[in-house]
Amino acid sequence: MDVETANNIMNEVDVIIQSAANTSMIERYDSLFEANVNGPQRLMRFAKRCNNLILFVHISTAFVNGEREGVIPEKPMSMGENRRKNVTSSMPQLDIANEMNIAFKSISTASTQLDTTIHSKKLGLERARFYGWSDAYQLTKAMGETIINECKGDTPVLIVRPAIIESSYKEPFPGWIQGYRVTDPLIISYGKGHLPAFLGDAEVKLDIIPVDMVVNTIIAATAKHGIRCRPGLDVYHSASAIVNPLRYYDVFEFSYEYFSSNPLTESSSKGGNIKKIKFFDNINDLSKYTQDEICQSGGLQLDAMGTNAIENLQKLQMKWKAKILHAIQLCKIYEFSGSYRGRYEYHT
Repeated sequence: MDVETANNIMNEVDVIIQSAANTSMIERYDSLFEANVNGPQRLMRFAKRCNNLILFVHISTAFVNGEREGVIPEKPMSMGENRRKNVTSSMPQLDIANEMNIAFKSISTASTQLDTTIHSKKLGLERARFYGWSDAYQLTKAMGETIINECKGDTPVLIVRPAIIESSYKEPFPGWIQGYRVTDPLIISYGKGHLPAFLGDAEVKLDIIPVDMVVNTIIAATAKHGIRCRPGLDVYHSASAIVNPLRYYDVFEFSYEYFSSNPLTESSSKGGNIKKIKFFDNINDLSKYTQDEICQSGGLQLDAMGTNAIENLQKLQMKWKAKILHAIQLCKIYEFSGSYRGRYEYHT
């Protein structure tokens, strides 16, 4: 940004809404840190130089609450805080400066770009789970909130935490969505016959909120706190699990009914017919069932290839191997949501 533009913004802007983020759950740790921690910090520092600013709005995610269960209050993140279910005195505090060093140091230790990417993704997952988050996206969004809270000074701050954002309820029209959103990979893969099983509890609530309701929350909360214009930090969850719970069982049941009547043209299921999804509580049973189902749907009998199915995957046609590995990896990525017991308190 050139100096003239920056000066114009500092003299004219009264509300800043910060929604830029890297939302990938399997991204490199350094990339997530740069977008979700350093980015908000830089914008917060710029906001403090704006002469007429009445409110700084940060769009976060409800999943900054990590492993915590039960009804989760709308409280800001504090420096050093983690999100483990069971916190002990020996548990080290979350040190953001140290995490930044770890994240960016990792990119200088690998010999190739591919090695760097693999190592950084693995590192982010390890750091997140150590402190009580399921992935590095959630961890970095939590650190982003913490940084804003620490450096806000007297700037009025509003943080909005949406749950899983999906298609609209009314505006611009029912069902509108742009891009490939959070639960879409699960639903589309299931509709194609590529996801015969899921890792999780069928009774667990999936907290989905329509995108237009999230936008309305942001607008209403911004108007409310913009008028007040007083120092402090307020948090709003935009969620649905308390007032309108949706079980994982229902998600896949609705999907089954829809795709049974409207099969996808690229479905690998025979005749376009899909089976009802099966839920598992451990990865080994899920993997075996997934391999059997996908191979049989393609006319391949895994039992005829010996007892060590995983070792014999290389003997399968490459496309079936890829589908099996994709389904298992998808279940691992969404494992957290399949067992999550938290519910988000929200303003009425």
